[in-house]
Amino acid sequence: MREQHRKWRARIGPEKIRAANLWKKYRITPEQYDALREAQDYRCKICGTHEDDITAVLSGRPRLDGQQTAEPARLVVDHCHSGRRVRGLLCNHCNAMIGQSRDQPAILRAGAAYLEGAVRCIPYASRRG
Repeated sequence: MREQHRKWRARIGPEKIRAANLWKKYRITPEQYDALREAQDYRCKICGTHEDDITAVLSGRPRLDGQQTAEPARLVVDHCHSGRRVRGLLCNHCNAMIGQSRDQPAILRAGAAYLEGAVRCIPYASRRG
């Protein structure tokens, strides 16, 4: 089965693999992804960082055949896990923040309140001695 999958991937190429992944995971096409990017002015929907200023995160392992993989997306698809709907495109940091909060706005609000209330931070000794 693994060998069949490898042959299929080699036959269709990186762009079609990307299209298949977008459809399988989020039920969107590459054109819909690009339309979202344009609608968001190529920026993270939360922090506003432009995709050119985001370091692309390489995922997965290197190809065994040495061929180039598709360019990794700089803005990742954020989706609602319960309703299976795409919410927008985020940078990896904001996407991780949403995931770590378990998609619960109350946790994010509590985190913001904590940061805003932490005006007086307790200094700690440096390790340099």
